[in-house]
Amino acid sequence: MIKIINKTNVIIQCRYNSKRLLGKAIYPLSGIPMLVFLIRRLKECLPENYYQVILATTNNPYDDIVHEWGKSEHILVIRGDENDVLKRYIQTLQKFPAETVVRVTADNPLTCPEILKWLVEESKTNNADYVFCKNLPYGVASDIFSYNLLTSLDKKVLLTEEREHINLHVLNNINQYNVIFRNATGYIARPDLNMTVDTKNDWNHINKLFGKDEKKPWKITISEAIKRMDNASI
Repeated sequence: MIKIINKTNVIIQCRYNSKRLLGKAIYPLSGIPMLVFLIRRLKECLPENYYQVILATTNNPYDDIVHEWGKSEHILVIRGDENDVLKRYIQTLQKFPAETVVRVTADNPLTCPEILKWLVEESKTNNADYVFCKNLPYGVASDIFSYNLLTSLDKKVLLTEEREHINLHVLNNINQYNVIFRNATGYIARPDLNMTVDTKNDWNHINKLFGKDEKKPWKITISEAIKRMDNASI
C-alpha cells in the first residue's frame, strides 16, 4: 500500500519546447527566468511543512535547462513523457504520494499562492475531486486534484488531448465527479485580465509590471498586479 504524505504536492508542469512561444519558461521576468520567478513565488509564499513544490518536465534533451533551473532553486524535479502530462503527474505521485495535488503551469508566473491555499482547503473540506476558481484574471488560479481522481484517470482510456490537458476529461464529464467551482470576490474578480504568457506580447505586458530595483518582485500580490495592469492601460 502506498503511504500518502501529509503535504500537498504543488506540481509545476514545464517544457522548453512550447508550441506557442519556444523557450518561454526561460524568458526573463524582472531579470530572472520566468520559471525561477514562479518557483520562488511558490516556495516563499507556501509554508514548506504543508506544501511541496515539484517541477515536472520532460526527458527530452532540450529540457535539460529546465531541469537545471529547478535544481538550482533546490526543488524536486521529475522528468517524463513530453505529451503525456498525466503520466508525469502519476510518476510524481508514485515517488511522492500526496492526498491533494495542485497543477501549476510554468507560463503562469503570477499564480496566486493565497488563492492556491484557499482552493486546497476547499478541496479538503469538501472531499472534492477537482476544484477551480473561475473568475480571476486568466493565469492566476490553480487546478486542485485529489490523488484518487488522478490515479483513476490514469486507468481510463483517455484521448491523447485528455492526457496532455489533465483537467479536460473532468470538465467534459463534470457529473461523474465531485467538482467544485468557486468565484473570487471584490477587486481580484477580474476575468477580463490576462496574466498568462502565451505570446511575446504577453511576456512584454507582464514584464512591464515590474521596476528595475524591486526586491523580491515574485512576491507581488494579485491586487497589486491588477492595479499596475490597470494603470498601464490608461
